[in-house]
Amino acid sequence: MCGEADVELRIPSDEVEKLELRSGLPGAALGADPDDADLAVVLGGDGTILTALRRYAGRDMPVFAMNFGEIGFLATVERDDLDAGFARALAGGFEVLALPALTVTTSSGDRIAVNDVSFHRRQDLRVAELGYSVVGEELGQVRCDGLVVATPAGSTGYNLANGGP
Repeated sequence: MCGEADVELRIPSDEVEKLELRSGLPGAALGADPDDADLAVVLGGDGTILTALRRYAGRDMPVFAMNFGEIGFLATVERDDLDAGFARALAGGFEVLALPALTVTTSSGDRIAVNDVSFHRRQDLRVAELGYSVVGEELGQVRCDGLVVATPAGSTGYNLANGGP
């Protein structure tokens, strides 16, 4: 399909190794850097989709996800609609939805969270003492076992994972 649509499919090195792909895949550039592509097409479950969303967060690159997992909450199309969905993606026939994300700053650097961030007490402590701030403004402190901060997608994911509507 890529050759027919005059599209180059760029498959990053880690995926080439994971999927044990060999050369000769028509229209594919194996081991190519996908970071300047026009569209990221993701085949996988919600975990794989979350990885792609984190990778391309803050860039002008839509992530078009096809569900190959169990729930597929974050997927654009289901496995049964793969051909039609891929054709639609290549034709630009989709609406881009911007998902809010969280940036967490820790001693080991900044991390992006699309779903949620959880903070837990250390094993050797009875409670954690957590301070929290937003955009540098300290809002307060809390003593607790842990704390979960979720985006709208993350809170919905928790609901679905626990059997909610």
